[in-house]
Amino acid sequence: MNIQDIYVSACRGAFDRNVYDVRLIDWLENVRPQIPLNDYSKKQLPAVMPHGLFGTRRQDTLKQHSGLVQIDIDQKHQKKELKPEKLVSMMQDHQQILAGGVSCSGSGVYMLVAVADITQENHRDCSYKVCKWVEWQFDVLCDKPVSNNLSSLRFASPHAPYINLDVEPINAAS
Repeated sequence: MNIQDIYVSACRGAFDRNVYDVRLIDWLENVRPQIPLNDYSKKQLPAVMPHGLFGTRRQDTLKQHSGLVQIDIDQKHQKKELKPEKLVSMMQDHQQILAGGVSCSGSGVYMLVAVADITQENHRDCSYKVCKWVEWQFDVLCDKPVSNNLSSLRFASPHAPYINLDVEPINAAS
């Protein structure tokens, strides 16, 4: 998988209905907002739709799947205290994770997992398998609706991400 060729849709925030195409690696490396003070200011942050290229913010306008599943891990879903920096460090031992980091709030973690042969049609099944894999590997609970929803957003984080230039897609499509 050549991560330099992954393009996704982006928008200027949760309330922006328009999308434009960005090269994912450039967006992850260069979009660094200030820490949001509340949920409303979080929704004003630039965001990407990591599951692919879309015509609009609606999931039925998917034009091309990115080959990724977005994983969201929030403290509120965990049975024990989540240590975001430790989890980001642990994810670097897994070749299937293209990128990840501390969420924009600083209390959660996101991962972008590369998946071989994922399509719009099998996305839900693949995302379920990837969530189970992440939960097993890291002893965490994933926010599964974020992974299942093709058009879910990933808000820009002020924290620099981990990026794996040698990603090896996981086989969750079979």
